[in-house]
Amino acid sequence: MTDNIEMQEKSSLEEMHNSEEFKAQKKYFMRITNDSYMLLRLAFSYSVRAHNFSKNALSIQSTDDLAQSILACSYLYDEGLITPIKRELRYIIESSIKYLYTDQQTQGQKLEEKIQFLESLGSSIDVRKELKLPALHEDDAKLLISELNDVYRECCAYVHVSPRQVSERLDQRDRGGALGYETTDELRKLNKLIFRVYDMALSLYFHGYDLSMTGDLFVGALDDMPKWSFHKGKYVSAVSAYFDYKHERNMRKYGESRPWDAKGWPPRKLAKA
Repeated sequence: MTDNIEMQEKSSLEEMHNSEEFKAQKKYFMRITNDSYMLLRLAFSYSVRAHNFSKNALSIQSTDDLAQSILACSYLYDEGLITPIKRELRYIIESSIKYLYTDQQTQGQKLEEKIQFLESLGSSIDVRKELKLPALHEDDAKLLISELNDVYRECCAYVHVSPRQVSERLDQRDRGGALGYETTDELRKLNKLIFRVYDMALSLYFHGYDLSMTGDLFVGALDDMPKWSFHKGKYVSAVSAYFDYKHERNMRKYGESRPWDAKGWPPRKLAKA
């Protein structure tokens, strides 16, 4: 009797995995993975234009660290290992905050000195409150800093043993789920979390990357990629809007260079949470 129930549940899960909705979630994940990884490769190649700056910028020199975490999430995703993905997302948030904070607190110092400073920060992400995010309106920056803490706490529930983590695992087992047999709803929620983390991490990365080079990336490359996923990112889109004053973008959008007033720039883009 038990074997028959298990076979039915497995058959139901396999049927779900063959559904168009499930495949669409898998496809969406691959899209945001490829788009984030592509951006990092592009950004690192652009950084050679400012060699003296980039060689001592911890954010830039840690590009491959962020890329490695994104690839790790991809491998885990293929195996249906949802909990380890959330642990990796926690690392992405923490490292993104600390790399940018270190660069901002040690301006003009060599990379080796910045690495020593990084070692002194400990495990807390409280330093996020001191980040400078000039591409964002002050209120939008506060919102990002607040959301960083929210999503970090959510992912922390999967780093150490917690009732939430255990309950979710037992619930999955009780309904017949197993490794590699995640549901469409689980993928949808996971994709939403992953996109949210990548959007915030890239927004911090752009600030550590240097805004002048970030502007070149958007206007010279990303504006020509309308299907790039993170044009729709909550914070990446706000960072992008910072460069609306650029002549090239004005000409592309309006056919003319519209007047720009530095006073009150950047404008607020995001509504209150």
